[in-house]
Amino acid sequence: MKKLFLSLAVVSAVALTSCGGKTETVNATEAQESATATEGAKTYAADVEASTVNWKGGKTFEDINKPEEGHWGVVKLKEGTVTANNSVLESGKFVADFTTFESKDLDADPETKAKLDGHLKAADFLDVEKFPTATFEITGVKAIEGGDYNSEISGNLDFRGTPKNVTFKANVTVADDVVTIKSEEFGINRKDFGITFTGGGGSIIKDEVLLQVDLTAKAQ
Repeated sequence: MKKLFLSLAVVSAVALTSCGGKTETVNATEAQESATATEGAKTYAADVEASTVNWKGGKTFEDINKPEEGHWGVVKLKEGTVTANNSVLESGKFVADFTTFESKDLDADPETKAKLDGHLKAADFLDVEKFPTATFEITGVKAIEGGDYNSEISGNLDFRGTPKNVTFKANVTVADDVVTIKSEEFGINRKDFGITFTGGGGSIIKDEVLLQVDLTAKAQ
């Protein structure tokens, strides 16, 4: 994942060619009952130093001759646990700390980065003061064969106080007392979670926000 984002930074600090491209926006449906662990399942605690939620967001312009622009960055985890039995992921919940939200593509320009991050953390977007965390709680895990991923994970994403069930593909491994979950890059519609700000000054904020989950958890 680090190599991916390094490559993006080299190509362009702001252009998001994938946003609105091949990545599919997942359906956000009503929240469902959380999955539970079976008897004998093992609990693993999230390694918050090694786990991140990566994001991308973009905008277009009323002037169709202007290219799309955007930013990418990370949100760190505050805490989390998952359970597995016989090397099969069964349940879990983790909490993202949105006070750590930052746009990594602007690391070389601290002043611009501070302005953008402050703007995105404000009430028009993330409203971090009111909603400092977001949670994801697994509601189901299904093994899949073929393709680039071995699992399909469904869960309740409670973002800005709005719980919605979403499903994405991921590679899940359970080995040597460590669980890793590395998801595909998938899109959510920000309006499903109450972010309705549309832009200004000739710019139009895209509804789609791309996410990629990179979770490492260790046996307790």
